[in-house]
Amino acid sequence: MKTLICYFSGTGNTKKVVEYFGEQFKANGCDTTIISIDKEIEIDFTQYDSIGIAYPIHAFNAPSNVVAFCKKLPKLKEKKQLYIIKTSGEPLKINNISSTKIRHILKRKGFILNNEYHYVMPYNMIFRHSNAMAYRMWDTAQKLISVDCKEILAKKKVKLSFFPFPNLISWIMRIEHWGGRLNGTKYSVNEKCIHCGMCYRNCPTQNIKVDEDGNFHFGKKCLMCMRCSFFCPTDAFKIGFFNSWKVNGRYNFNDPDNHEQKSHKNFCKNSYKKYFKRSEEKISSNS
Repeated sequence: MKTLICYFSGTGNTKKVVEYFGEQFKANGCDTTIISIDKEIEIDFTQYDSIGIAYPIHAFNAPSNVVAFCKKLPKLKEKKQLYIIKTSGEPLKINNISSTKIRHILKRKGFILNNEYHYVMPYNMIFRHSNAMAYRMWDTAQKLISVDCKEILAKKKVKLSFFPFPNLISWIMRIEHWGGRLNGTKYSVNEKCIHCGMCYRNCPTQNIKVDEDGNFHFGKKCLMCMRCSFFCPTDAFKIGFFNSWKVNGRYNFNDPDNHEQKSHKNFCKNSYKKYFKRSEEKISSNS
């Protein structure tokens, strides 16, 4: 069996999940190709038995570049098994609607959704999860993925639970697509900037330009993926109207020596509890 995973990752969580999927697929004898959609590429879908689309959830939707990517895909002559992989910082049930738009698009193109999975990974905005929580999230995701890839290979249908009025809510929340572009024009850098160039080289939409005098210019193509501000080595970014939500710096996904106090210990407390409980039950039943 041959599978292809096309993914977008803002600050690395989705990429981390997708790469582990690749390892698990290969361990189970599945020839796996992984492609980032940051750059336009030609894909021959005829050589693959199944296709995966992976993305981080933006305001209960797929990011606008993922939607655009799906729209550009050719209509298949032969139907293909589709699985969707998504990541977000919280396990709210409303996140299940995030694939609503792309599912409709891909169905018209001949992709048949068979599996859909949501993995909770640490925030790159809103607030910073503790290292202990980041470790728990990633440890849980790895154990789930080892089970989930076998479900995909076995063509076992797995769908996420229904959330009321998905089309309406998804449509309303897609305000983030143009809102993000507006907010992106309000980005700025301060005197801490060392002009390393990391931000504009890595921007997935080339939205950041620097003139000959070293002045930054932010266009109208921002995805709010947070790649620029999250990885800035000197924390020099201001992210417009959402600067109070800024998170800077990579997470350490290793098991921490000391489990520090959570800064937002009551945030979505019951949802996290249910997510880890469901995950542990699934992992145990398949061990």
